[in-house]
Amino acid sequence: GGGGGVDTRVINLARNPATPADALRLLSQLDGGEIDMGTIQRVPAERIKAGDWYAVNFLSPVLTSAFQRLKEWAVPLSEIAKVGPDSRGTRGAYRRTDWPTGDGRRALWYHKTGVTQSMRAQTDSYIEPKPGKEQAADKQWDQRSRLFLPYKLRIDIGHAAAVVLDEPALASIWIPCHPEDRETEMALCAYLNSSIGFLAMLAERDNKILNYPSMSLDTLRALRVPDFRERAEARDALADVCARLKDATLAPFPQMAGDPVRRELDAAVCASLSLDPEWVALVRSELAREPSVTGKRYAL
Repeated sequence: GGGGGVDTRVINLARNPATPADALRLLSQLDGGEIDMGTIQRVPAERIKAGDWYAVNFLSPVLTSAFQRLKEWAVPLSEIAKVGPDSRGTRGAYRRTDWPTGDGRRALWYHKTGVTQSMRAQTDSYIEPKPGKEQAADKQWDQRSRLFLPYKLRIDIGHAAAVVLDEPALASIWIPCHPEDRETEMALCAYLNSSIGFLAMLAERDNKILNYPSMSLDTLRALRVPDFRERAEARDALADVCARLKDATLAPFPQMAGDPVRRELDAAVCASLSLDPEWVALVRSELAREPSVTGKRYAL
């Protein structure tokens, strides 16, 4: 439990007991504090009281401790950018079409992993207000953006954790993000697609379906990011790397350990934010082994 100053034990099983004998063995191992079917992470009571349940999202204790380290210097995304509105409003006010419309409004309607494989995305649909929804549609259009975060993310087959567009638009299953300037848009996109940014996103996800989480507005607003208001040089450096790599194909998340594009993003994050490259490389390799990333049973 988390009260009385007692650590909470978070138990993540890499595999479930297959037989009653396995279940009994697991039960006896819990008394000893070590198991051979997964990991046990001990979270201090004060962190549990503060709502820190991040350990339930990672089999690897390395990733839980890495996120705690990240929280020491990163700030919630809501401090440097507006996030929203909910994309359900767009779907409620607009209908999509493949044909040009009178006002030429376009949207990033889909999140197809076979198409969205780089940091730069392309709008894929025309949209027009539904009958009687013109006022709501105009209000939604005023919230269009060039930076989008995922409303849902297929972690086991996805490529990009955030995307940028060349021109402001709306989206159907992406959430618009509104930093103050284009440089911060690009910097955030590079950061969120790096191993450290991806770690932050996985730590904040709901854990109902670990490899296909829904990202609420509150979840996205809580994402831990650099405070680019105080780190202009880092912002500009990451914006530059995003501009240079935005059309490069990102490997699927389970293959991120050997992905040259992800490694280049990580190198830029390390250089601009003064992070230890060996530590970030460890985070990248541990992420690529996580069952909720691979969609498979844990394997060395």
